[in-house]
Amino acid sequence: MRIAMFCSSLLPTPPANKEQRIHAPLHLTAVLASEMAKRGHSVTLFGAKGTKSKAKVVDLDLQPLFNHPQIGDSLDLKNHSAINFYEQVFVSEIYRRAAQGEFDIIHIHPVDLSINFAVNCRVPTVFTLHDPISPWRAFIYNTHKMNKNIFYVSISDSQRMPLKDINFIDTIYNGIDLCRYPFNALPGSYLLSASRLVPEKGVDAAIRAAKRTGLPLKITGEPASDNNSYWMEKIKPDIGGKISYEGMVSARRMFSIYKNAAVLLFPIKWEEPFGLTMIEAMACGTPVIAFNRGSVKEIVEDGRTGFIVDDLNGMIRAIKKIDSIDRMECRRHVEENFSLKKMVDKYEKVYEKILFISQIPSSR
Repeated sequence: MRIAMFCSSLLPTPPANKEQRIHAPLHLTAVLASEMAKRGHSVTLFGAKGTKSKAKVVDLDLQPLFNHPQIGDSLDLKNHSAINFYEQVFVSEIYRRAAQGEFDIIHIHPVDLSINFAVNCRVPTVFTLHDPISPWRAFIYNTHKMNKNIFYVSISDSQRMPLKDINFIDTIYNGIDLCRYPFNALPGSYLLSASRLVPEKGVDAAIRAAKRTGLPLKITGEPASDNNSYWMEKIKPDIGGKISYEGMVSARRMFSIYKNAAVLLFPIKWEEPFGLTMIEAMACGTPVIAFNRGSVKEIVEDGRTGFIVDDLNGMIRAIKKIDSIDRMECRRHVEENFSLKKMVDKYEKVYEKILFISQIPSSR
């Protein structure tokens, strides 16, 4: 198959330095492109300069927008018009090449930037949805609901709940390369919170749980900023003593933090579409205690790989019995359900199914 892939031109993948946060959809796109190329498919990954992959990379001689040497300092990076323009330079090039017969299938992640291109192209497009389906996104998907050349992959079944009747082709859970995640059978003594420092991730609830149990808490995540009101008001005042902020850490150090934690706390306050940190922690043997929102029931097996709770009191009760969880069961659960191989296998089958439905012959 000849496959075009695109996620974002805002950052390179892998990150240029360890201080840059890993954008999970971008990382997964690059990994998928490499793995599909290894299987003998002709894969073209579109991305900004610095993007590395075993697939063919097309960078259009454009630097990542978020650290662009000419315009990065002067650009309001919250300006969606600027971001959309930069991303659509790549999107338009993908569809120009598709119209010339270069690809059998197009796999794109930012739907709203690309869907108006996809509807006018005879080459089928599959979109992977990474965010909850908000009313605005539901409007976008419904706009072209009758177009049979557009397909959607959800990353959890729960993600589909707000809008079930668009052209979903499959649910494919995110997968990780288990060889990179060291297993540790012996739990440490600290609690862990690993997420973006935003209200919906519930880091403040993890802090309250730590205070009430008297256990140490390590917090990892994007670099803290005084411009982040959630950080300034809900997190920073409690840093100190048994509660430490580790900042944005390298992958190697993150693996060590995962494997030596007693438990990962995941007190989310939104409908989390997946939650990559849950499978990363379990891969290292660390169980998860999570609020019952979004995809949690699909990822955590209650009583086997952690506990699913409804509120802070439930989380505190679960912390007290976390030693009852077999850490090897956590690892086994990820091996069975969230491996990189399983993810790639399912995407390969989805591509083949779409080409069969579209009745377009593929080229190896």
